Formats: sequence, structure tokens, C-alpha cells
Amino acid sequence: MLFSLTGPQAQMEQSILDGALLAVDEINRDGGIRGQELSPAIYDDHSEVLSSARGINHLCETEHANVIVGGYTSASRVAMIPAIHANRALLMYPTYFEGEEADARVFYCGAAPNQYLADYLSWVADNLGRRVYIIGSDYVYPRVLAEAIARHGAHLDVETVGSWYAPLGETNFQTVLDDIRRRQPSAIICNLVGLDSTTAFYQQFHRAGFTAATLPIAATVTTEVDLAHMASELTDGHFMTGTYFSGVDSDVNSAYRKSLLEVRGQRWSHPAQVGAYNAVHSIRIAAEHSNSFDPAHLSAALLGVRFERNPEGLPFYFLNNHYSAHPSYVARASNGEYDVLEEFSPRLPEPWWSGKRSLTAPR
Repeated sequence: MLFSLTGPQAQMEQSILDGALLAVDEINRDGGIRGQELSPAIYDDHSEVLSSARGINHLCETEHANVIVGGYTSASRVAMIPAIHANRALLMYPTYFEGEEADARVFYCGAAPNQYLADYLSWVADNLGRRVYIIGSDYVYPRVLAEAIARHGAHLDVETVGSWYAPLGETNFQTVLDDIRRRQPSAIICNLVGLDSTTAFYQQFHRAGFTAATLPIAATVTTEVDLAHMASELTDGHFMTGTYFSGVDSDVNSAYRKSLLEVRGQRWSHPAQVGAYNAVHSIRIAAEHSNSFDPAHLSAALLGVRFERNPEGLPFYFLNNHYSAHPSYVARASNGEYDVLEEFSPRLPEPWWSGKRSLTAPR
């Protein structure tokens, strides 16, 4: 397992690791895989993208791992893929992301953009207005998502009136707030990543006199982990999309959250964490069906996996393109949590929905 357990991404990625380790605990309590308990090797890349590839090499060469569950940012995933190929391993990537990629050694456990953004954009247009301003962190996920919003928003008469990208970790948003005031959007689509940047933006947005009633934020990355670090007056009334929220009303999700707290001491749950949880359980099912831990055998078996205890609300499974099935929701922040407002019909993943192929690792 490879996550950032120190540095700016630590709090979020520790919470993702907690989902993976909860699955390990459940599997071991149920007898392990083919009678063997799982003992995961964990590598901390210190929130440094270049360290991600070194982590893959360490896990594969020193720890003799051949399946890696890990990565949060798209930058880390892109950095890992060449090392995954060099070591003939598999990567189970837990996070919803920008798509635009298909790799034979990667299984995408999070949603493609058409699975969480298409219905959200329509909902924003109908409920919040059709003049949007996009703010995001300056790397591949927010930029590709902004392209998709501009391209598909045109079919909904949604106008992108401005956009602004901040370096990861940026905490000064005065310039963009001045630009927002000048351009007068009806909603802000926020693709900021990282606790420092997200918290600073919501704080300064509030201090600038903007409120959810006058200018709502429609986020794609602001999870309940982020909400927990902000006063509710900063976040109440703003919106978020996701394939999962802690408030999903089901016995499976209630059991998941209860176990997460009891086993890992983790109160907060979110889509990437659930993606890691589903990834580990999928590996177990595939290993049992194939009677093998060989990456080639596991890869073939993963395409037949169906994990019924997915907290998102649907059985979890992969399609032939290695993308996975998901529902999607819109929720509104209230007192540090999200209340689900609407659930959309599941969409099959379309990796190239955003409309622009990007470079990927060799197949």
C-alpha cells in the first residue's frame, strides 16, 4: 500500500489507508486469502510525487509485492505507472479522477468524470445558475475537469465566466476572490485539492462577504475530512458531488462506518476511502477465484469480481476497460457533514468523456 502519511496530503491519505486496512482486518477475521492472513507492506511517499515511483520499486523489489493499492492525486498515479510496468505489477487506484487514461496494469476503483460530473453539472445549471467560475489546484485533475465542464457545459447553456489555478498548498486567494467579484458568477465550481488550500479558500471566501445563499460553491473534492477542519459557518449550504457520502442510507454503509470507527478509529468516510476498501476486497475475491497471486491471473480474475458490500450503494465490479461501476449523489454541507439531496442513476464509465486523450504509460 502506498500513500502520503506525512506532508500536506497526510490527513486525507491516512483516511484512505484506513479504508484499505479495514478491509484487511475483515478479510483476516474471515480466514484470510486461501488460508493465509494478509500482512500489508505500507510505504509513505511523504506527499512527494517523485517519491511515489520509488515507493513502487521498494514495495515490489524489497517487500515482494505484486499488487499495489495506493495513490490519491492524479500526479502520483501518473508517476507510479512506469514503475508498475517495470515491475510487472498491478495498481489498484482508489480515487475518482479525470479519466483520459486506460492502462492494462491499472484498475480504476474510483469513478470516471461522466459518472460524477455529468449529472452534477446539469444539477448545478438547474439549481444554482448557468454562469460558473472554476477554481482548482494546478495539476492534471482540475485542468482536465475544467475542460470537460467547458465542453459539456456548452450543451447545457452553462458559461465558464472565469477560471483560476493555484499551486498545491496555496493559501492566498485574494487575487481570485477579486476576479470572482468582478465576473459575478452564479456558482463556484471548486476543484481545489489539499486541506491547506481548501480551508484557506473557504475562510477567505467567507471573509470576502460571499455566502452559500449569494454565491454557492459546488465542489468536487471537498470531503467531510475537509469539513471537519472548518467552522460550519464557512461550509454550511455549499455543495459537493460524489459516488459516496457518509450519509448514504443503507445497512451496508451503517455497518461500514461502525467498523471503520471501531477498528481504525476513523470517524470520517469519503469516496476515495471506500475505493481503497473495495480494492482490497476485490483482490481477495480475485485471488480466491483464480487460486493465484500472479498478477496476470489476478488481472483476468478481477474482471469477474462482484463485491456486494460496497458502501456506495451498488455492487462493485470492473468492466473490461478496468474502470468500475458507481452511483453518484449531490449533497449539501450542514454542521460539518453532508446531507444527501439527490441520487442519480448509475452511469457506465466513459474514460474519454472529457474529450481529450492524454499521454499514458506504455501498455
